[in-house]
Amino acid sequence: MRFVFDELYQFSDDEEKYENDESSPCSTPEPSPADFTFVNEVEEDIPRLKLPRQSSSVELVSEKLDPESEQLLSQLNLHSKLSFADELPIIIPNSRNNNNSMSRKPDISMAPQEAAYGTATLLSTLQESLASKMNKLEIDNRAQFQSVKRAKETAQEERRRKEEAELKRKKEMEIKEQEAREAQRRQLELERQQREEELRLKKERDEKERMAKKALEQEETRRRQAEEAKKLEEQAIRGKAVTDFKAIEKTFRHYKDKIASIKKDIVEPVKKMDVNMRNIISRHKRKINPKFGQLTNSNSQLQSIQGELFNLIDQTRENNLAYLWVLNFIAKALVHQSETEVRVKPQSALPLGRLALSLLIKYPELKELLMARWVKKCPFVIGYTCKIDTEQGRQNMGWKRSSDQKWEEDTSYDERMGGIVTLFAVMTRLPLPSEFINTTVHPLSISHSWHLLARISNTPTNLLTNTHFIVLGSWWDAAALQFYEAYGNQAAKLLQLVGDNLTSAVSEHKYAGAARLRILMEEWQLSGLQSFPEMAA
Repeated sequence: MRFVFDELYQFSDDEEKYENDESSPCSTPEPSPADFTFVNEVEEDIPRLKLPRQSSSVELVSEKLDPESEQLLSQLNLHSKLSFADELPIIIPNSRNNNNSMSRKPDISMAPQEAAYGTATLLSTLQESLASKMNKLEIDNRAQFQSVKRAKETAQEERRRKEEAELKRKKEMEIKEQEAREAQRRQLELERQQREEELRLKKERDEKERMAKKALEQEETRRRQAEEAKKLEEQAIRGKAVTDFKAIEKTFRHYKDKIASIKKDIVEPVKKMDVNMRNIISRHKRKINPKFGQLTNSNSQLQSIQGELFNLIDQTRENNLAYLWVLNFIAKALVHQSETEVRVKPQSALPLGRLALSLLIKYPELKELLMARWVKKCPFVIGYTCKIDTEQGRQNMGWKRSSDQKWEEDTSYDERMGGIVTLFAVMTRLPLPSEFINTTVHPLSISHSWHLLARISNTPTNLLTNTHFIVLGSWWDAAALQFYEAYGNQAAKLLQLVGDNLTSAVSEHKYAGAARLRILMEEWQLSGLQSFPEMAA
């Protein structure tokens, strides 16, 4: 049986193309359906095949291909194209006799049963081949899927491993950095501790050296004070003849003349200065005057006011006359402050005395001006006493007249003298600031207090008044404790002399000041000496 592939289908591409045309260049007469046998009519997935019916009247002629076609056909590698090529029978169509004839002669004779069997075998082989390919494709797909999955898992595992390695590296780096920071911190802490230890040891050495130096200085000071006290005690023991009242009188006159000199050489010339300089001095006066009233029991406040006063005074140094005028004004202000505020509140003499002592150290010219003002207002500070039964005597002893030219009351005079002596006594017992101990001599040392007590003690009894004992009581409150610490037994003898012997000598006058002084002595014997409370920070 002989057929071509185009004849196996119900219609060919050419038939579809020319189905509506009446004629075609390659058309042949349409065979009758009765000439074909149809295979797989009910199948929908594959094309329906048709096979030509065999006629008993048609003789099957076996024809052979020409040698060239057979050679070309033999060169086709069907095994590489179809997996089932070995199972298919090779069907070689014969060449067509002419373009107008549609009859084909099979190469070999085949019975109808054999043709049907061959078709079934072909379909079965095609199905098995397709199933085999599908299975192979599914196996390949699964293998590829598994390969991709394994590759993906491998990539994920590699990425996870890299991430873990990177995280581990970062953690290790953080730990190393933290350890480095901790080591650096420990090193810095160790260095800080070493510096602190070195500083502490240095401070201890400095403190020991300072204490040793201070102890030597204190020992030297005690030695000098002991020698001075011994001399003063010897003078006191020898009696009144030892006190040179003429020398005291001479000192008194010197300071009285100094007051006149201040008026002539400082006050009057300033009035004749140019207006600009007078205005500058007036502004300084207005700034300086309130400072003394602003003092409190605070060291910080004292330092602030002291700095402001230093600045104001230094601004006048270029003009000597203005400089001396400002110092003279400060001297007057200090004495006035002791007459007004200290007389009411004796403890206020401590910050005022510290300020005055600092001014005396920084500006040595102030001492002469201040002593002149003190002696003019209160000659008791140098142990001077004269009779007050005359107008000149009262003026010499610092009495004031009121606006109606009457002398002030005794109480007012006593209080003023007590306030001035309180400031004077505090300044004599204050120590020098530490930075000036080795470079500066105390401008108003504790020996001035010894002179005051000794000279008043040696004053003739007929010149003693209640004011003398008011002055001694004010001095006792302000400096007795430090006086005793400085002179020891010599101070105790002099205090006993003032509090007992001197008050007994005027007992008949019943002076209130003498009674109070005797009470202070008795309190000392019972509970010790007392002093003003120290200043706060």
